[in-house]
Amino acid sequence: MTHNTPPIALTDTPIQLGHYQLLASIGHGGMGLVYRARDVRLERDVAVKCLRRELFEAHYVERFKREALLLAKLNHPNIVQIYDFVETPDQLALVMELVDGDNLHIHLREHLTPISQRLKWLAQIAEGLAVAHDAGIIHRDLKTENILINKHGQAKITDLGIAKSQDLNATLTDHIAGSYCSMSPEQAKGEEINFKSDLFALGILAYQLLCGAHPFGDTRNKLQVMQRIISQTPTPPQQHNPHLPPEAIELLGQLLSKDPNNRPDNTRWVAGQFERLINLVRESTALNDDTQAIILPLSKGTSSGYTQDHPTFETRFISNKTEPKKSRRSIKNYLAKNKISLSVGLFSVLIVAGVAIWQPFKASNDFPENQSTEPYSQAREFSKGIEALKQFDRPGSLDVAEKSFNRILQHTPNNAAAVAGLSLVYSYRYSGDYEDPIWLQKADASAQQSLQLNAQIALAHIALGRVLTLKADYDKALVAFNKAFTLEPTNIFAWHLKVVTLMSAQRFDEAIQLSQQGITQFPQERFLSDCLGSIYNIQNNYPKAEEAFRLSIQRQPDSVNAYAGLNMALVFQNRTDEAMQVLQQGLHIRSSEYLLSNLGTALFNKGDYIAAAASFEAAVSPTKGNPKSHLAWANLADALLWIPGRETEAKIAYQKARDLLAPLLERKKDDITLISQMDLYSARLADTTQTAPLLARAIELAPKNANVQFRAGLAYELLGKREAAVTALTKAIELGYPLKLIQAEPDLVNLRRESGKF
Repeated sequence: MTHNTPPIALTDTPIQLGHYQLLASIGHGGMGLVYRARDVRLERDVAVKCLRRELFEAHYVERFKREALLLAKLNHPNIVQIYDFVETPDQLALVMELVDGDNLHIHLREHLTPISQRLKWLAQIAEGLAVAHDAGIIHRDLKTENILINKHGQAKITDLGIAKSQDLNATLTDHIAGSYCSMSPEQAKGEEINFKSDLFALGILAYQLLCGAHPFGDTRNKLQVMQRIISQTPTPPQQHNPHLPPEAIELLGQLLSKDPNNRPDNTRWVAGQFERLINLVRESTALNDDTQAIILPLSKGTSSGYTQDHPTFETRFISNKTEPKKSRRSIKNYLAKNKISLSVGLFSVLIVAGVAIWQPFKASNDFPENQSTEPYSQAREFSKGIEALKQFDRPGSLDVAEKSFNRILQHTPNNAAAVAGLSLVYSYRYSGDYEDPIWLQKADASAQQSLQLNAQIALAHIALGRVLTLKADYDKALVAFNKAFTLEPTNIFAWHLKVVTLMSAQRFDEAIQLSQQGITQFPQERFLSDCLGSIYNIQNNYPKAEEAFRLSIQRQPDSVNAYAGLNMALVFQNRTDEAMQVLQQGLHIRSSEYLLSNLGTALFNKGDYIAAAASFEAAVSPTKGNPKSHLAWANLADALLWIPGRETEAKIAYQKARDLLAPLLERKKDDITLISQMDLYSARLADTTQTAPLLARAIELAPKNANVQFRAGLAYELLGKREAAVTALTKAIELGYPLKLIQAEPDLVNLRRESGKF
């Protein structure tokens, strides 16, 4: 096992399921994982959805079979087609059409999409739903993640894993199935549902596409969103897009009615209404449709062009200006009036289902939303954004910071400081999203624009330095930070991010010195204590690391990363009981990938593999951890490997870890930690051609790194190179690696028994 400190291709023999070869995990649905696979009989690529093993009770198996029969009824270009159903003694699977593309959630995040295209998707989704509804099938979980966009730009409904026939009675579990952000009121209350519940979810999706927001506001708190859906009226769409035509408002109002009887009676009619809106856009000549892709939602309180037109949106939304004529050109006119420079970084990514990136935006009361009744103050808004940035590792903080900086830019479009703030938001998201290049591109563009607007503000140089650090251009990054120090010597971001740069460049002595100075300079801040503790952990100086992390917790006890770092320092001092107590203290505050992974590691070392696997599964979940963490997936694989009957899942998890690590290693070819992790993952998958050169490279780069030597020893043992394994493990102990952790590794039992060592 590997302790998780804040920042891992496939085998030659694919896993076989009937005449399908499972090649790679590509997603998950409500009931199981989805894999890219090869149909060796028909020689085509397919998607295979496998039932989760914990759902192998009889009623779930029956439900899975029912799903296959239901899906087999459907044949429509806007529904993912089912090909086959596979049942083996230990596995159930659906074989489906493999869609070459992304889901709508990802597509909207990564592409600027014209308004006409979004309306086409809504029409296509409604057409597909109509076919399902005609067959007596309710989707029950319609959301952007369950809409796939193929390479031709066509929308396809997928993940009907919680669909049910209206002719069958559902259990209570069935009744509450679905994603809370897209539930209908009756679904949220556990009441009987019908096809009109899907129409409510379609209304939410359409509102997001046309307005750039969720109709019931902030979606981070599950219970609050469900309560709003049940009892509160949706936000009038004009509050986000003041130039929606009355036809769009009327349709949204019908779809989002809380009373199912007031929703449309025919899904095909809904599809026709979206086609009608497409024609309205086509008839307009006000704006070339591909000029501007994203509707930029206005802040609360912005004046609107229309009064309320549908009773669903109960409170009348009155314009403070003269009401313009209701023109068929209104959608495009709105876009034309709100053109912005993409290079400034002002374009907003459409937020779908409450989350537009992987960042655990869970419920948080630390950051109040902007209130429409509060008079605008640029100074107050900037301060709010900076304070949220300081809490970058807390759920929801980056969302709040981005909102504040964007509010400034709505009032002052060329505000260099706000643009620099957005650059930092994007760079933190890049790190938190396991280096999705989209965020680095946005951070870079915003930093450059900020400097063009005003090169005399420190934050612009800090933003540039952060981007250069992420690009591993450390010398230029340090030049940028030194410029920031000259302009504003007491800027905490300059201190913190310069230390991070020195750490990334492995200039640890300089990083320690600057951290110690900063701890004195900023007696209320915890950043530099965290950095200092991390450096000492890397250097195997665990007593000093403990001291630094305890100082961080003393200064800001609600920051959970310090608990994870302190846990590691205590474990490596063989103080396991204290280490477990620290983990519990952190988990009492908030779940995180690091805390859950370290808890799983502790349970693994005690031999409780089932409990360890549960912790690691939470660590890779989107709600409690990070599904893009290669290390968490590898740890999960380690635990699954020792649970009887779950060896196949372990192998898939190792593949997932290696697939996630590969692009990181490609960008950071000399990162010793990544190299060391990749060689171990490859050894787990018995890939000797990749493991051998990686092992040699890792030891060459960091011969005095205890973790590297331990991973090398374990990899050598897995490859059958006993003598090299003993040598590396001996070296690891000499460098401070705890003997207890070597003794707790199941794959080293034979080595210890046969060699008489350790």
